[in-house]
Amino acid sequence: MKLGLPEPLPILVVDDDRQMLRTIGDILRLSGYSPEAAMTAGQGLELAERMPVPPAIALVDLRLPDMDGFELVNRLHSLSDLTQVVILTGNASIESAVRALREQSYDYLIKPVQPERLLDSVGRAGDRWQRRNAEVAMRDSEDRLRRIFEHVGDALLITDDARRIIDANAAACELTGLDIEQLRAATLSEVLIDAASAPPHEGRPSTLSVRQGERRLRGRDGAVRIVDVRETAFAPGLHVHSIRDLTSQRKLEEELHQSQKMDAIGRLAGGVAHDFNNLLTAITCYSDVLLTTFDESDERCEDLREIQKAARRAAALTGQLLAFSRKQILQPSVLDLNAVVTDIEKMLRRVIGEDVRLETALDRAPWMVRADRGQVDQVLLNLVVNARDAMPNGGLLRIETRNVTLAAPHPHAHGVVDPGEYVALEVSDAGTGIEPAVLPHLFEPFFTTKAPGKGTGLGLSTAYGVVRQSDGHIEVRSSIGHGTAFVLYFPRELTGVASRPDEKPAPASESNDATILLAEDDAPVRELVRTMLSKKGHTVLCAANGEEALEMASTHAGTIDLLLTDVVLPGLNGREVAERLRAARPDLKVLYMSGYTDDAILRRGILAQRSSLIQKPFSAADLTNRVSELLAQSDGMAS
Repeated sequence: MKLGLPEPLPILVVDDDRQMLRTIGDILRLSGYSPEAAMTAGQGLELAERMPVPPAIALVDLRLPDMDGFELVNRLHSLSDLTQVVILTGNASIESAVRALREQSYDYLIKPVQPERLLDSVGRAGDRWQRRNAEVAMRDSEDRLRRIFEHVGDALLITDDARRIIDANAAACELTGLDIEQLRAATLSEVLIDAASAPPHEGRPSTLSVRQGERRLRGRDGAVRIVDVRETAFAPGLHVHSIRDLTSQRKLEEELHQSQKMDAIGRLAGGVAHDFNNLLTAITCYSDVLLTTFDESDERCEDLREIQKAARRAAALTGQLLAFSRKQILQPSVLDLNAVVTDIEKMLRRVIGEDVRLETALDRAPWMVRADRGQVDQVLLNLVVNARDAMPNGGLLRIETRNVTLAAPHPHAHGVVDPGEYVALEVSDAGTGIEPAVLPHLFEPFFTTKAPGKGTGLGLSTAYGVVRQSDGHIEVRSSIGHGTAFVLYFPRELTGVASRPDEKPAPASESNDATILLAEDDAPVRELVRTMLSKKGHTVLCAANGEEALEMASTHAGTIDLLLTDVVLPGLNGREVAERLRAARPDLKVLYMSGYTDDAILRRGILAQRSSLIQKPFSAADLTNRVSELLAQSDGMAS
């Protein structure tokens, strides 16, 4: 119900006598009112509902064609119990007068209505409406203030000039461990340890004067807490002290700092991986080319293979950096996490050794999730290896899956799991546990508590990145001497059927006479790819950016069978180039190359197109095989 004192007062007149309606309206308008008029109860109710505020005064005829006048009165009171009703009747009776009083009508006028009597009744009804409206507004204001006082998050104390506590809210009771009566019997200096250093107030305080600072308070747990106190003198002799516990705020500040640090490390890691992957592509592919020029008996072949092994190890490291920074292009599919655990279990038993007992507890009917199968396998392997290392003398290692429904946010040491449906994958051990000082740094790249040479410090950072990029969360619970549990929350996938890891595409036939448009901004990689594809008999059109690729395609008279483009290009990105080219060449096949991208929308868009993708660094054989495979696909299968 809207409150206030509109001018003029909103008045509704309902009477089925047209002449009477006109007469009453003229009398009221000549006195400065603006009444709304209706000849039926239905019209009156419709007008009342459309008015900015419910009618302040309603003049109602008892005999209406569509409804009894008293029923209309009840309907108007249901809109607002503040409406002052004046009954109009041409047939006065004791019964109707008594009923009018019982129905909470304010006045009772007999027609024909005398102008003086009408205006007097309306004037008194308006005064009464305004008084009642003001009373309701004041009560509502007091109620709102009391609700704010009771439910505000900060502890609030009201004191007098002598610093005696007059009132307190529930938050103050919770913070101090004292009930309301104990607080009302105390002074501010008995609640705030160092409040005595501030002198009592003298004289009349200036309205809204504010003093703020940090104080110490002994909380309900007996521990001394640092609190922020904001004091406001809001009325003569009364002061409000707003007290905020800084413990949680400082914890949040530390979490924000940690989050910003992780984000900065992720950006650095992604940038390093981007340039490094281009270098590794050149190292890998040129060593492939050199191997084809030597006889198998040549001792230099072994040197080249060592170079390739080193490049593969470096590629694995950059892959972990990209996983942490969430900037790699995942290729997710619908997964049954029970199947993932079952398929990898045999390998995990070989990894952990005989002194560690592996136990699985899988949900009988797990929901599906959407994630990159290879990345989930890697995360599971990393967690199991860490669990094994935490139990040097052996022990129980447990892998569990379960469906989880969260009705409210679930906070944990490294973030908050939003409400929703998840499948939880938990890896727990009975090992040494993790020191509390180590927990905040657990997912930082290259942070490790292992001895030098025993780990890269990228295992947990990789797990963190993979799970977060799959829109999931990772929680850690640990207790010194009682083990550690990592819980991975993957959002429930409501569509699709779980795929199997052994599903392979049909082998492709060789095609060596295609025209390929290559878009790659890194000059060494561009020349290397051109050389490899040209040796296979393909015609390669080279462009250094997206605009150049579009220009080259528009001037090429013949067909273009395949667009081979880096995902990230200066100017137009690879996806935009592909979309524009396909508008003119709908049968064009596309193969994306990716070493890194920091554009999440671009990553999702490429995957949504069901496009082919080859990750950098790749070998010469990887590239030529993928190109041949894609060229051999029918137009209906290629994308």
